[in-house]
Amino acid sequence: MELITASKDQWDSFVEKSPQILQTWEWGEIKKSQGWDPIRIAVGENNSISASILLLKRKFPYINKCLFYAPRGPIFDNAGALEYLLQKIKEEAKKHAAIALKIDPEIEDSDSNRIDLFIKKGLKINKKQIQPRSTYFIDLTKDLETLLLSFEEKTRYNIRLSQKKGVIVEELSGQIGVDIFYDLYKETAGRDNFLIHPKSYYQKILSLMGNNNMAKVFIAYLNKEPIAAVINFYFNKRIWYMYGASKSSHRNVMPNHAIHWEIIKRAKGYELYDLWGIPSNPKLGHPLYGVWRFKKGFNGKLVKFVGCMDLVYEPIVYFIFENVFAWFKNIRSLILKGKISDSLEE
Repeated sequence: MELITASKDQWDSFVEKSPQILQTWEWGEIKKSQGWDPIRIAVGENNSISASILLLKRKFPYINKCLFYAPRGPIFDNAGALEYLLQKIKEEAKKHAAIALKIDPEIEDSDSNRIDLFIKKGLKINKKQIQPRSTYFIDLTKDLETLLLSFEEKTRYNIRLSQKKGVIVEELSGQIGVDIFYDLYKETAGRDNFLIHPKSYYQKILSLMGNNNMAKVFIAYLNKEPIAAVINFYFNKRIWYMYGASKSSHRNVMPNHAIHWEIIKRAKGYELYDLWGIPSNPKLGHPLYGVWRFKKGFNGKLVKFVGCMDLVYEPIVYFIFENVFAWFKNIRSLILKGKISDSLEE
């Protein structure tokens, strides 16, 4: 086993096996534009990758320390490759003065064998999530009629209602599409009281991923007026629903149902639609309760991953980060949003 200096194509070719959009080469470049430093580590034999991880490095202000985070990583073929990869990450952490490694691999919480591989190497489950731990998977290999009939009755009704009311969905993935999406997203964020990235972030997504069909914007119109929009990711045989927005008016014509049904209809050649991000234990009052209810209507397979796991390199600094920094984050949330509640809370 040895380190491999992987090209972009070689990297993405290995990640395709999983597949996981947040571990692609492109995702590292997108996060780089937001202040993260991407570090890519691949190991294997004979220039063939057996395990890889995209680390996002975030420096702490005023101190010579940083944090390593691997969204939905690492990806590995076997236990031996994972062990060697973790060893190389530890060496990298020492060079960069990383206080800890945070990961949230796409491993279901029922897969005790794979989870134990990490536990035995010192990683501990952290209940504070960075990415959503639970989602719904829609099986796109079924024919459209079967899929539609599998949806909950209310969802089928809303899809037909949107058609009856004249909602039209178009793909508009250039700069104009980003502009329309962002205007709607700002309105959505103001209505639902959450923070969003600057427009440049979404522009970067489309500039890096749009040309090779890894990112697409869909807009729902009513009488030529844009009333809802989404940005989805596409990689190998999977689609991810990442960002959704809607106008406060015209929500009664169900444009979000129209958009997702149109995405499903156009998903020829894809096998899985990851609806991304629901509460693991939904209940009235949860910030994402309405999101859960909407996504549940498509009757996908409920999947719960292991969630965030931490490998601590510097316990004292890590304790400060997890507790004191979390306190400041809550205060910031209270000032900016008027609430402390976290949409990723379980």
